[in-house]
Amino acid sequence: MQESDQGDSRKTGRRMRAVAGALSAAPIGFAAGALLGGRYVVVQGGAGVSDAAAYAVLLGAVVVALLAAIAMGIVTAFLPPKPARVTTIVAGGISFAILVYIVQDFVVHRVEQSRIFDAAYARVPSFELTLTATDRQRRPFSTLAFEADRQSDTRDYEALRPGGWFCRGAGGPKDSLALYQGIRAAEEDDDADVPCHNRAAWRISGEEPVTERCADDGDGFAALFAAADEMIDSTQRYASCRRATDPGFAVAPRR
Repeated sequence: MQESDQGDSRKTGRRMRAVAGALSAAPIGFAAGALLGGRYVVVQGGAGVSDAAAYAVLLGAVVVALLAAIAMGIVTAFLPPKPARVTTIVAGGISFAILVYIVQDFVVHRVEQSRIFDAAYARVPSFELTLTATDRQRRPFSTLAFEADRQSDTRDYEALRPGGWFCRGAGGPKDSLALYQGIRAAEEDDDADVPCHNRAAWRISGEEPVTERCADDGDGFAALFAAADEMIDSTQRYASCRRATDPGFAVAPRR
């Protein structure tokens, strides 16, 4: 009976050492996997910081973390108790240092990104933007009027959406910055040949208004429409919509 109890105690101790060892090694494996993924997937693969590259790096880091945890769990389970404890403590110390570094780097990165955004957004003046498409079923909108007012800190829009839905909503500071940057980029695009399917017009505070620019071609106009699409998609659940009474209805900036 005593031998049976000792055997159970040894099995329990072995399981606990395995679990402790696995937990102590997982962060090391995650950091190693992320480092290798960042080096080979992003840099050598030329994927930049695209979503696909980010997911690939994350998946690689998780896989390596699991492998490291399993390997460390097996090693500590079959080591004698004292060497297993020492190994676990050393690995745990390294993992703690890695976690502190990751958290610190994340916080510093977020603070820096916030500082950069605040500086860029502070330079955005009041402006009005109108985008129109001849395709009434264009998604997520066929006509958009956006107005950013810095004095009242508002970023309201009116849009005609597929199916004849007229919607009113509001964008965020990121939307306003993206649209303003899109306008500045579109100013550098060449005028497209007619016929024209997409058009843009804008009025920036303190500048001459720009009317009836053809927006079919050019990286700037593509970025401008992409920013508008993102705003409509991300805010549609908060927008107030009703059926437009006129199928040919076109919204215009509010005065």
